[in-house]
Amino acid sequence: MKIFGTDSNHLVLLTTLAFACWLWPASLEAAPTITYVQGNYTVPQTPQATVSIGYAAGQVAGDLNVVVVGWNDSTAVVSAVTDSIGNTYTLAVGPTVQSGYASQSIYYAANIAPAAAGTNTVTVTFASAATSPDIRILEYSGADPVNPVDVTAANSGNSAPVTAAPQQSPTRPI
Repeated sequence: MKIFGTDSNHLVLLTTLAFACWLWPASLEAAPTITYVQGNYTVPQTPQATVSIGYAAGQVAGDLNVVVVGWNDSTAVVSAVTDSIGNTYTLAVGPTVQSGYASQSIYYAANIAPAAAGTNTVTVTFASAATSPDIRILEYSGADPVNPVDVTAANSGNSAPVTAAPQQSPTRPI
């Protein structure tokens, strides 16, 4: 009996190819691993309208920069996040404000331009001087260069401390 051609060898070839495709998944590429590359921070103790901090090591094209901006008041607002290389920063989440106490926002720049060691400085500008700003800059490799952030969430709260009752050991019947 002839199937799919002149002889049964064609069927054997098709069966072999189907089996090979079954063993070889459509995507053998593992998802890239997101890896921390470097970071730096500054925490001036006086009100500041502008805070700058640099990356010490060189930066690799295509990586992701993350800037976490915190400050100890609920009235100042971030008006700009820039860097000396010209990367574009996008607000990921925030500002998260705890009224009368503190605020925080997180920004990112995807698919960054390369920079030699010590040449890229991030500048955070506030609309008015922020009390005790805390600026953290981070670089990651392996993030999607187009869409590195897929979900964000933030929350803050204020409540009385939780007091737990002492745990009692369970009783066992004898």
